[in-house]
Amino acid sequence: MTVTKKDIADYLGISRTAVSLVLNNTPNSTVSEETRRSILQAAKELGYRDSEIYPKICYILYNREPDDPLYIHDLRVIENVASQHGYRLIFMNVRSSTNDFNMLSKYLGNKEVSGIVLTGDIDDDILDIMEDAAVPYVVYSGVSSNRTDVNVIVTDVVKIAYEATKYLTDLGHVRIALFSGSLDTLVHQQTLTGYRKALEEAGIPYDISLVQASKEEDGYELASRMEILEIDYSAAFCVNTVIQFGALQKLKDLGFQVPRKISLVGWGYSELVKMSVPNLTTLYIGPEEKENVVKRLIEIINEGDKDRRTIYLKDTVIHEGGTAALYRSGS
Repeated sequence: MTVTKKDIADYLGISRTAVSLVLNNTPNSTVSEETRRSILQAAKELGYRDSEIYPKICYILYNREPDDPLYIHDLRVIENVASQHGYRLIFMNVRSSTNDFNMLSKYLGNKEVSGIVLTGDIDDDILDIMEDAAVPYVVYSGVSSNRTDVNVIVTDVVKIAYEATKYLTDLGHVRIALFSGSLDTLVHQQTLTGYRKALEEAGIPYDISLVQASKEEDGYELASRMEILEIDYSAAFCVNTVIQFGALQKLKDLGFQVPRKISLVGWGYSELVKMSVPNLTTLYIGPEEKENVVKRLIEIINEGDKDRRTIYLKDTVIHEGGTAALYRSGS
């Protein structure tokens, strides 16, 4: 019987992501030395065999924390699909620094991977490295520059923001806040567009005071700001579950009942969704849609990179958590 990384993770009672980081010898891994030794020892005891004959796909997280909950769920989906197609997945965390760029260029120059899934805060610097390496790749996130010569798979952010805001207007909410990351970034500008579109269709005037942004994506701070400025609202659309989770904690600290007093709807699916009490109500792209990231990369690997284009993931799923409810006047 073949021993898998999941078997090792279950044996030690730790995450499969940690096991993958160690067994893939991932640079800049944050796994402690003690945990690393435990994983290697367990792999030896259980008879884990890492066959080098399997082709490899590298999942590169750029300019984001390696344990960012927004990306861990995606990593698991991509690892599963890659395995189904006979590929081993390698994870790499890369910063926007000379040392990391040199390390990445050297690694890609060895041609040890068949293709790359690149995600995070993508800019021209990382894209130039991808181009120079001449290794097939897809960008699984937005691109901050105006480049159109890139294979991109990205969520239709305008549609997501529209549907999330409409979800709240359909529940009778009128004073709906937008808790966003920095509005200097394209993705959050697109979120604002979808938010405004839903308000306009519902006949709700746009109130700029309800739009609150945090460069650090700190939902706790945003909810605090609303209270300090005495901005009245009955619901908030949070652009990710990190912001949503933080906002929920602040509202609890203020003694506000969620969702009786204020409803929260988020975007995306992360570990925080079910860790939260109550569970977060959120819209997200389902695993079946996300599988297209790996399938598109394999298509490029097999058929060549002759048709560069942007593919939008549009089909949303809603997790009916416990942070959204019908508007109650005077609650």
